[in-house]
Amino acid sequence: MTTDKTAQRMRTRITGGTIIAYRDGGHRILNDGVVVFEGRDIVHVGPGYEGPADRTIDAKGKLVIPGFVSTHAHVNAHEGSRLIFDLGRRDVMRSGFLNYTPNNPRDDRPFVAAADTRASIRFGFAQLIRNGITTVLSFGAGSADVSGVMMEAADESGMRVYFAPQATSAENRFDEDGRLHPVWDEQRGFTQLEKAVRFVQDNNGRFEGRLQGLINVRNYVLATVPLMKTAKKAADDLDVLFTTHFCEQLFEFHETVRRYGITPVDLMEQEGLLGPNVILAHSVYIAGHSATTWEFSSDLEKLGRSGSVVAYCPVAYLRRGYNLEHFDSYRAHGVTMSMGTDVMPHDMLEEMRTGALTQKLQGKSNELGTAGAVFEAATLGGAKAFRREDIGRIAAGAKADIVIMDFDNLQIGPVYDPIRSLVHLATPDLIETVICDGEVLMEDGVLTRYDERELIEGGKRSFQQIVDQFSDRHWSGKPIRDVFPVTYPDW
Repeated sequence: MTTDKTAQRMRTRITGGTIIAYRDGGHRILNDGVVVFEGRDIVHVGPGYEGPADRTIDAKGKLVIPGFVSTHAHVNAHEGSRLIFDLGRRDVMRSGFLNYTPNNPRDDRPFVAAADTRASIRFGFAQLIRNGITTVLSFGAGSADVSGVMMEAADESGMRVYFAPQATSAENRFDEDGRLHPVWDEQRGFTQLEKAVRFVQDNNGRFEGRLQGLINVRNYVLATVPLMKTAKKAADDLDVLFTTHFCEQLFEFHETVRRYGITPVDLMEQEGLLGPNVILAHSVYIAGHSATTWEFSSDLEKLGRSGSVVAYCPVAYLRRGYNLEHFDSYRAHGVTMSMGTDVMPHDMLEEMRTGALTQKLQGKSNELGTAGAVFEAATLGGAKAFRREDIGRIAAGAKADIVIMDFDNLQIGPVYDPIRSLVHLATPDLIETVICDGEVLMEDGVLTRYDERELIEGGKRSFQQIVDQFSDRHWSGKPIRDVFPVTYPDW
């Protein structure tokens, strides 16, 4: 494994591949080009290079792209989401996570709290790397404060991580009869917010700058306006990002309209909660979405005018039978669109492909959801979300965040347009090398900082703990297979 000190001295040349390089304000295709990085930074990109190099990577037959940027990811093994494919309570209106994240009346924690936190989070980081993601906004791993474990795992991963403890005004809970309702405690949210501010002050820029703090309100619908305003002001004062789950659930749109007479976007604008440092995870159910039946507000115009960012995570939506409408309309209104991987498998290739195909189907046009649009969201859109010009691109002066993929195989076939081939044909197993901040985190398909077998066994152990403790932790007291039956019965 390359150490930090070695990486600071070493000059590496990547040559002979098809490079998606950045020039004149956008991505460009550079065939048989050369990328050179020294330490943490790219120092040269072009058709040739005559200077010295300590190491050469032969990229002939490869595609060389910038590391992907995920602006919304729950970094863990997603033990709860594994249970609800094709299933789930109808009364939570397709919000799948509400099947497993609310606290139960027994110990006031969700049943997924039985997971092995450290093993689960390490599993998530390793999976991000294996899928070519080098920068991530880690939205936590459940409702518990996991700051210590998250920081330790972030440092171990070698990734660039944006993270802070969450604040919330309410917790979702199941009562003894299984009814779901929020329990409010605004003061607790302010206490959590104070802790988050201290976290940012104490930890921003740690791990050679790879750890960046932010302000995170867990969910718009579970936060009071005073908490949201205080959180946004804290983010502004600290000059960091502000993020929250926003309009992922249909009922939060209608609850806002019933309570305030305006949409959630209207309310956010009215209270000064939008802006270029705001990343709204999801923003699905807004005015104009067919499910809201509300055409009386210009939500997209407000999001675009404010410079706010949307983290688009189509795979999680499609699993529950809904999606954002329409990706291209958001872009047309000037909304900064980025991509999030949200839940397992943190596969940015699948997110891009799913997002592209869904938009074509929804709009009934092959010209929508282009490969370039989703690729830009997964790279330059993420960089803009983080207010950076040194990630999401391969250019001199940018961070050495580089992914090398096998592009000469039966899966890819003949290549005419490498980006269309990437989005519509590529699979994660074709990712061979992942470099973040100049350090090789995966080489020849092998993770350099982890024992992969140990990670897999840790993830399995974590999930088994949830299975074994399910009856004692779930509000119903029933066995797990009664609540979440498997597809076929045992032999």
